[in-house]
Amino acid sequence: MQDRTLKRIFILLGLAVLLWILYLLKPVVIPFVAAFFIAYLFSPFVEKLEKYNVPRWISISVVFLGIGFLLIMAFWYIVPLIWKQLIIARDSIPIGIKWINSTFLPWVSQTFNVEPMEIDTDHMSAMVMDYVQTNYSTDSLQAMALKIAQSGLNFIQIGGTVVLIPIIAFYFLLDWKRMLNNLQNLIPRPYVKNTLVIVHECHNVLGAFVKGQFLVMILLGVVYAVGLQLIGLKVGLIIGLVAGLASIIPYLGFAVGIVAAVIATFLQFGLDWMQLVLVLVVFMVGQAIEGYVLQPFLLGDKIGLSPVAVVFAVLAGAQLAGFLGMLVALPVAAVIVVLLRHVREWYEQSQIYGNPVAVVEAGQQGTVNIQTDQMNVEVEIKQPNTNNLQDTENSSKINGDDRL
Repeated sequence: MQDRTLKRIFILLGLAVLLWILYLLKPVVIPFVAAFFIAYLFSPFVEKLEKYNVPRWISISVVFLGIGFLLIMAFWYIVPLIWKQLIIARDSIPIGIKWINSTFLPWVSQTFNVEPMEIDTDHMSAMVMDYVQTNYSTDSLQAMALKIAQSGLNFIQIGGTVVLIPIIAFYFLLDWKRMLNNLQNLIPRPYVKNTLVIVHECHNVLGAFVKGQFLVMILLGVVYAVGLQLIGLKVGLIIGLVAGLASIIPYLGFAVGIVAAVIATFLQFGLDWMQLVLVLVVFMVGQAIEGYVLQPFLLGDKIGLSPVAVVFAVLAGAQLAGFLGMLVALPVAAVIVVLLRHVREWYEQSQIYGNPVAVVEAGQQGTVNIQTDQMNVEVEIKQPNTNNLQDTENSSKINGDDRL
């Protein structure tokens, strides 16, 4: 018993040291984790192409080229629209400043009986230039240039990582089956069955959640963009798309979209209560469609978390890994829910919970002892008599000969 306890302690210590080393190598490990996740997402497409006797490396190349072509076409169509709407937003800024000076600030001054003021863009530009000339000497400019150069190097490093991730994902997909078989062979033999059941459940949950969430993002972005365009908001398309993409993080898409839409409404229409009500209606309709149509039919109860637990998971992910942690918070939470469900089942069937545990021991002279909390049974096992078996066989043969 003591040896088993020490063995478990050493295993836990080894796992802790491994996790600590991986944490120290986080900048190196993250590209490989991202590549593994991409390979996991694209592996079903590769498997389908392989069913048509297409070589695996060709299947992977076709999948990558297809995804790249779709992304290029999407950017080719969306970027000009976004650029056009950014120009509209830029041209709306002077109108918004004029409305603030002529309507909003006088209303604040009259309502709260404060000194009137206005936004002077020329004065603000002069203040910025004076601040730069006063606080940034030649040494400061050299330091700023050094920081800009370091930022450029960081940008190059990020660009190299972005290029490296698809290459690593390609090789992961090329050796996908062999890699999974090697991981399966590392599982201790007594736990293979239960481990594979848990992995299969996690795979089903993650696959359904990723596909469902992707469709929810696209459809919700279309709903927001079409709704905002219909009410006359010139930058409605870009706000709707950003809100749809941001909905990968729960509640973030709604918050970002409605704040941006309200600001854009002020800049375009001024304080028009009817337009503000229409903006609220668009986002309320979007939330209703998401909650009663998209989520139930596309996601269902794939995660099994309450809204409070979802918010906690997102905040915990943000605290541990920043924005990337917010992105992966719900998939990780879905896997944790599966693991906790199996831990609960094991706990409810264990002696700790109060269930009787049977202990079977081999006794002396062909006996077996079965002990539980309620009883102690000794079972005697008798070997069959071989002479009687031979006599029975001989008699059956004689009877068969007589019949002949």
